Amino acid sequence: MKRSISLVAAGLSIVVAPWPALRANPAAGLALNAEAYSAVVGQPPAAGSAEEAKDLAILRWNQRTRYPQAVEHAWGFLNRDIGVFDTAIGANLAKAAPTLAKGLRFFLKEVDRVKNVLKERFRRPRPFLTHKDLKPCLPLESSFSFPSGHSTWYSAAGLLLADLLPQRRQRLLSMGQQGGYARAYCQVHYPSDVLASERLARAISKDIIASAQWQAFRRQVAVELPALLQPPPGGLPLLSH
Repeated sequence: MKRSISLVAAGLSIVVAPWPALRANPAAGLALNAEAYSAVVGQPPAAGSAEEAKDLAILRWNQRTRYPQAVEHAWGFLNRDIGVFDTAIGANLAKAAPTLAKGLRFFLKEVDRVKNVLKERFRRPRPFLTHKDLKPCLPLESSFSFPSGHSTWYSAAGLLLADLLPQRRQRLLSMGQQGGYARAYCQVHYPSDVLASERLARAISKDIIASAQWQAFRRQVAVELPALLQPPPGGLPLLSH
């Protein structure tokens, strides 16, 4: 509901502009053409190809050299949680900017929809299903491998947040990358899945940012952004790599 407030002081009447109504779904009406991103993603490496051999060499090296703290770090990205970006921002996103935190998820749902269409198009099996020597350190998933859903989601989330908070851009993009790299580190995705997802996330995010829905959302959450740029007294935390 829009409201206006009139204040009377020293005989002056001051009218405050109406507050913008909060939209239940700020991404409503945004419908990206999934097929338009097919060329951006490219083709997954063919089974038995030199490109797949490079993928497998990385996965096997990760498996040989992984250690408990890094595995624990990878688990931190399991649930595709916006709160993962708190460290990059230096603030509690859900508490300091609840409208932003809630609204961003609607745009990421559109990202997920596009990614799902492409997964079904390429139908690449997960690496551990066709290479039995691979022992994932994250829960097994039965969906297709290319492109990676987690990597697309985290990369897109980092890019969209960076549009709102350019002062934290490099930290946000780094955190978004980690969400994807965790998937290859733990053998649930090929590295080429993750790289394709990063290309997809960049293309989708560019189109979302150019949309009328995102521009309206930016205006809506502008009032919340200053609170996110107040670092804790000890400074911004270090990011894990």
